[in-house]
Amino acid sequence: MNKIFANNTLLKILSFIIAIVLWAYIIIIIDAPTEKTFRDVPITTVNEQVISDRGYSIEKLSVQTSSVKIEGSRKVIAKFDSSNIIAKLDFSDVNASKLTSEGVITVNLSVSSEFGDIVSFTPSAVDVHVESTKYKDVDIKYTHSGDVMDGYVSGDISLSQDKIRVFGAQSNIDNVSYASVNIDFINTDYSAYIDGKLKQDCQVKLFDSNGKELTEKDKRWIWNNTPVIQAECPLYKVKSVKVVPNADYTLSGVTLKCEPGEIKIYGDNNSIENYSQIQTEPVTLSSFENGHEITSKLVLPSWAKTVDNVSEVKISANSN
Repeated sequence: MNKIFANNTLLKILSFIIAIVLWAYIIIIIDAPTEKTFRDVPITTVNEQVISDRGYSIEKLSVQTSSVKIEGSRKVIAKFDSSNIIAKLDFSDVNASKLTSEGVITVNLSVSSEFGDIVSFTPSAVDVHVESTKYKDVDIKYTHSGDVMDGYVSGDISLSQDKIRVFGAQSNIDNVSYASVNIDFINTDYSAYIDGKLKQDCQVKLFDSNGKELTEKDKRWIWNNTPVIQAECPLYKVKSVKVVPNADYTLSGVTLKCEPGEIKIYGDNNSIENYSQIQTEPVTLSSFENGHEITSKLVLPSWAKTVDNVSEVKISANSN
C-alpha cells in the first residue's frame, strides 16, 4: 500500500515538473518578446486645413511610406500586419508663415500601433511640397461595356451633370484633362430599369491629355467633390415586323416581294406593341418601268427606328 502511495506521489511530482517546463517553454520560447520591422506603412495626413485655409495644397510628399520596428510577443505580432500601424503627418504643428516663402515644408512623422511597442521608425520627418491651390472644371465623357439584356437596345446616354470641379496643387490639376464614367451593361441591376430607363451610379475617373487614366498615386492629392454621378440610359424593346409594299391598284395581279422581308424596330415601348408590319413608300406599276426590281424607302412611325439602320428595301415584281 505504501509503495502504491509513493508511486502516485512521484507521478504527481513529475507531472508538476513537466507542466512547469511546458509553461516555461511557451512563455520563454514560443511567446517570447521579439522585434519585427514592418515596411511600406502608408503615410497619412491630418489637419491639412492649416495650409488649405491659406490657399495652398499638397503637391507631393518626399516619401509615401515609412518603415516601423515593433517589439511584442511572437504570438501577438504574428496576428498583425502594417495595416494595424498608423504613420501620420500632423499639420497642426506647421509654421504656416513659412508657406509664403517656401515651396517645401518639413513635417514631423508620428507613429502609433494597435499592438506591441514602437522601437523605432524612419523617416522621422517628411518634406511636403506645396503649391497654390487651383480649381478647374472638366468635361465628363462616358463609355459603356457590354450589351443590354436580350430583346432590348440602348438609347442615348445622359448624365446627371456634364462637368465636375477638381482642385489641388496647380501642377497636379494641370495634368487633368477630362473625366469619364463607364456604364456597365453586363454587371448591372436591371431592377433599376424604371419607366423605360436604366439608371446607374457611376464612379468618376480622371484622365490626362493622352487619354490615360490617372493612377492612385497621380490623383492622391487631387480632390473631386463629385466622385459619383448618375447615368441614365433608355432601354427600348426590339420587335421583328414584316415589311409590306404599299402597292396601288395598278399592281393587282402582280406578286411583290421585299428584301429584307422582315426588319427589327424599336422606339416607344408602348406603341411598338400595336405594330406587326411596316409599309414602304407607295409603289405603282410605273415604278417598275425600268425593270423588275426597285428600291423603296421604309415609312416608319415618328417614334420608331430600325436596329440595323435599315432605311430602304428592294422590291421585286413578278406577274402571276
